[in-house]
Amino acid sequence: MNFDYLGLFIRSFRQANDETLQSLADRSGVSRSMISQIESGQKSPTIVVLAKLAIAMNIRLEDLVKAPNGTDSAQVLTPSKDNIVSKEGSVFVCHLLVAKFSSSSADLYHFYFTAYGKTSFSANKALGTTKYIWVEQGELTVILASKKVTAKAGQALKFDASIPHRFECRAGELVKGTFFVAYPR
Repeated sequence: MNFDYLGLFIRSFRQANDETLQSLADRSGVSRSMISQIESGQKSPTIVVLAKLAIAMNIRLEDLVKAPNGTDSAQVLTPSKDNIVSKEGSVFVCHLLVAKFSSSSADLYHFYFTAYGKTSFSANKALGTTKYIWVEQGELTVILASKKVTAKAGQALKFDASIPHRFECRAGELVKGTFFVAYPR
């Protein structure tokens, strides 16, 4: 096991959640000094300590101890003709950048309109599924059942994706943005 990765992971998790060593210690039952020593690579934790930390961090033990391949690299996701998932000839073009798989509970898409128009989405069958949309350019109208919500460039929307909905671009600069669909675990 790569304990250097583990220490960096725990520290990154804490910092991303604005959590102190003491608060993680309080929630996990692992001493503050032990967590500090794990983070700095001075101590190798036991499986019991790792299990307590995983529970406190609300992640699976497997996800805590299994260092992903290439932990020091990043993957560049690029829209291309090969990842278009919208209908050919549609004014709405949508690229699937990341698809839901075993270690991810979300899909990530880049989209844009080539002309004014609309597109429809069927209701997502998984209850508790949420769609998050970031509008990069233009003004996007989302119709949720019969309710209209509009977001301008620099704004985001969040809604229940199990409700049938559609995107519309009717005036002004053509809309461009990103959305992801988060599935319940």
